[in-house]
Amino acid sequence: MDYQQDFAKEVYEKVDSGAEIKVCMQCGVCASTCPLREKMKYSPRKLWTLIRAGRRQEVLNCPDIMLCTSCYTCKVRCPRGIPVIDVMHGLAHYALEKGITPREETKKFGEAFWDSIYETGRVDEATVPIKYCLKDGMIAGLKKSLSMLDIGMALMKAKRLTPKLFIPPNFFIPGSHKIKGLKDLQKMLDKAKAMGARKEG
Repeated sequence: MDYQQDFAKEVYEKVDSGAEIKVCMQCGVCASTCPLREKMKYSPRKLWTLIRAGRRQEVLNCPDIMLCTSCYTCKVRCPRGIPVIDVMHGLAHYALEKGITPREETKKFGEAFWDSIYETGRVDEATVPIKYCLKDGMIAGLKKSLSMLDIGMALMKAKRLTPKLFIPPNFFIPGSHKIKGLKDLQKMLDKAKAMGARKEG
C-alpha cells in the first residue's frame, strides 16, 4: 500500500474544495444518503479517511471519485455543511490533471459533454452520445451505439431525442444551433482553464 505523509496537505491546498474535508466528523450521512452507495467501494467518508492516512495512489485511482451524479443529496444533508459533491469533483479533476483516469468511460463522456458546450454553447441529447461513442473510433463507436439502442428509443419516445446522422466528431451537426455570444463563453472557459493551470503550477 502506498503512503505519502503530506497527501492530506496536498489535497487541502490543490484540490478544489479539498480543505473542506478538515471539518468532517465522520458521521457517515453522506455515505448513507448517496443513491449510488451500493456501487461504491469507498464512500466519501472513507475517502476522507484515506486522504488523512496519506493513501495518495489509492485515492486518486479510486473509480468512486468519478461516480458522483451531482444530485446534491450529500451536500444538503451534511450536518457540517461540507460540499461533498465539490470535493468529489475536485478529486476527479485533480486525478485527471495528474494523468490518472479512475474511470475511462466517464472521462470520455465528460470530454464529449464539454466539447459540445465549447463548440455550440449547449448540450444536445444527440450530439453528446455520438461524440462519446466515436471516442473509440468509427467501428467501435457504431457497435457501442447499437448496444445503447434501447436507451435511444426510450429518449425518442419521450421526445427528448431527435434522430441525427452518425457522423465524425468535431463535425457540426445540423440542429445543434450555436448560442448567441458563443465566443464570449469560449473566452470565459479558456480563462477558467488557464486559471486552473496556474493554480496547479
